[in-house]
Amino acid sequence: MTDKSYPFLRLSGDPLERGRLYGLTFRSRIDISIESYRKMFRDYSGISWEDARRRAMEFLPFIKEYNAKTILEMEGIAEGSGRDFKDILTLNSRSEIVLAANVDGCTCFGVTPDMSSDGKTYLCQTWDWIRRQEGSLVVLEIEQPPEPSILMIAEAGVVSGKGLNSSGIGVGFNALTTGTGAPGVPVHILLRGLLDSPHLADAVQAVAVPRRASSANFIVGSSEGELVNVETSPEDFWVFYAEKGWISHTNHFTATFLPGFLKDKGKVILPDSFQRLGRINKLLSKNEGSIDFERCVEFLSDHVNYPDSICRHEDPRDPEGKQVASVYATVMDLSEGVIWFSRSNPCKGGFMPFGPVR
Repeated sequence: MTDKSYPFLRLSGDPLERGRLYGLTFRSRIDISIESYRKMFRDYSGISWEDARRRAMEFLPFIKEYNAKTILEMEGIAEGSGRDFKDILTLNSRSEIVLAANVDGCTCFGVTPDMSSDGKTYLCQTWDWIRRQEGSLVVLEIEQPPEPSILMIAEAGVVSGKGLNSSGIGVGFNALTTGTGAPGVPVHILLRGLLDSPHLADAVQAVAVPRRASSANFIVGSSEGELVNVETSPEDFWVFYAEKGWISHTNHFTATFLPGFLKDKGKVILPDSFQRLGRINKLLSKNEGSIDFERCVEFLSDHVNYPDSICRHEDPRDPEGKQVASVYATVMDLSEGVIWFSRSNPCKGGFMPFGPVR
């Protein structure tokens, strides 16, 4: 791609209006998302797109109960993009459809004002996934009174992403999997619930209360200088507090709440998760009190254990079509309501600011 920045769109109005404009503006990028996941479902799990659409419909009643406006937004996206509603629902349920086959390999961390050199709260992560999905990425600012406005990066057609809101809440995400799940609320809908939250306690509640369809991890921070980590499976959840002034997570469970009949399959799919977590913890502990934007970018660009490093690069030993890399990285300044997104691997620089969210 030759774009120097991600396309940006501000959405307002009711949920259906927001969805229509989203779908109309990013029709070609939604096509990229659908074709990419059509191929991925087939290559990773042997699932046809029609079968994926049927599976996605199982989540619909749970989404309606949890966050009905997202259904209206998806209906609007479908109308604006000229796609069937089931196609858009499938994109928003994509993690549940391949939950036993692969996980997005991400490294997430956050630091409080006690750890930073400039008194700010930072929330950062890489998004390690299939490189071709770069062509689907968009940055959205969603004005949705009376709920907070949202500034986020998303795969086109999806109603959530990594980002922050006008109440000072920021959210990062790591994929987890036990290879099991059940009809419930998909993780990308939960992610939207977190971004809709005006307070940190509301964000935890947005994950703790609903029936969860699969496993996931969420790092949540606030402009008040607080950070928590919410680790979830369909059966249970656990919350960690940033007692040392920083918090981190990769792609394996760190809590001990999993029942004995369930296994952490993410650590098998991505065994480098342990190394990445140990590495980011080492970097954070060695730099207490001296972390700022530049240091966050340095951590995200780390190449120890290359290519399966924090800044991940494609491994030519992996099968073609299943090679994962850091498609982008993000640094969120929760104190100022600004996000920086890298255009590719964070080691290549080119972080672009968006915000502040209004």
